[in-house]
Amino acid sequence: MRTVENVNVTVAPGPDGTVRLLSPGVGYWFDLPRSGDLLAPAQTLGYLEQLGRRVRLTLPAGVQGQVRGFDPADRRVAVSFGDELLVLHPPEGESAFQADAAGGESLDAGQAAVRAPTDGVFYRRPSPDAPAFVEAGQRVRGGQPVGLVEVMKTFNQVRYGGDDLPDEAEVVEIRADDGQEVQAGQVLIVVKG
Repeated sequence: MRTVENVNVTVAPGPDGTVRLLSPGVGYWFDLPRSGDLLAPAQTLGYLEQLGRRVRLTLPAGVQGQVRGFDPADRRVAVSFGDELLVLHPPEGESAFQADAAGGESLDAGQAAVRAPTDGVFYRRPSPDAPAFVEAGQRVRGGQPVGLVEVMKTFNQVRYGGDDLPDEAEVVEIRADDGQEVQAGQVLIVVKG
């Protein structure tokens, strides 16, 4: 069996500066990191075996941290799309997510951001002839779709919500264009409560 490609795991910011790493597909995850390991951007997190092919799972750019409390009984784990693989904890005094300064990450006081859950191509509308999910000036509520991110021909809905976002807010800026390649954690939409 040979490795055919590198795929970034999906990231979801957690409380207290942690980052949840989610499976980008279905298969058997093996060659896992161990509790205590420090992981850096682009580092290999193991491999996903899928129907006779091996995919190398990597940590996206801008994400780093330490593996804690992760010691599965088996060193080969069956996973489904979106399953939590592990949680990265921030190195002492830092956040596990480090924003890319070139990514337009600055926010004014009172603003918050909807970020890309994974690397991929961002789409503002469900189809080319449909209206955008959201526009500047519109109000959004928890669970409302605000875009799509395409990863390996799979479209993942980006929904408004999270611990660092108000239950309802006004869209003040859209920072990602339709069809733009984005990185995990990149600001897509800026809101204010």
